Amino acid sequence: MHKLKNISTRNLLLYILAILVVAAVSFQIFRPKIDQSQFQPIDKSNWEGKTVADYFVEKMRMTPEEAKNFEKNGASFYVTENTNLNALISNLHSYGFVRDEQALRYALENSEDTNPGQENSIKVGKNTIDRGVYGLGTQMTAWEIARILLNYPQEVKTDYGYMFMPGTPYMGEPQGRPLE
Repeated sequence: MHKLKNISTRNLLLYILAILVVAAVSFQIFRPKIDQSQFQPIDKSNWEGKTVADYFVEKMRMTPEEAKNFEKNGASFYVTENTNLNALISNLHSYGFVRDEQALRYALENSEDTNPGQENSIKVGKNTIDRGVYGLGTQMTAWEIARILLNYPQEVKTDYGYMFMPGTPYMGEPQGRPLE
């Protein structure tokens, strides 16, 4: 009886180990593949969508020349009480800050958030985006934009009622994909 119990325990451990190995291999084979090119900045020379310069012309009545000059410097992006996660991601994609909405969402969920979220923060997986203003550049990667949105809110001193305003990117931001 004692010998039978040892064999059963050994078999049970082997079955558990086999299941874990199969699960790990399955995860590696079937996990979603990330196309790294989708995290790169948009090449404006062949971009057919709107840009933040278009926003400046439409909403702020700038001349196209003024708007293009301001766009080169970047923009201040306002996250207000009325902003939700889908709108935030969609607006950054629509105005040419990110190439792919899913890539930005992935970067937001998988970047380090060192800034504890406020009570009214936007939740992104385990991370948070605070209400405030953020300096973004049009040639940033999705990873760089995610780090700024998660970690570097600036207080809104004056609400102009615009989603974007002329501004400059947050320059203290480390460049490139976060190291894991």
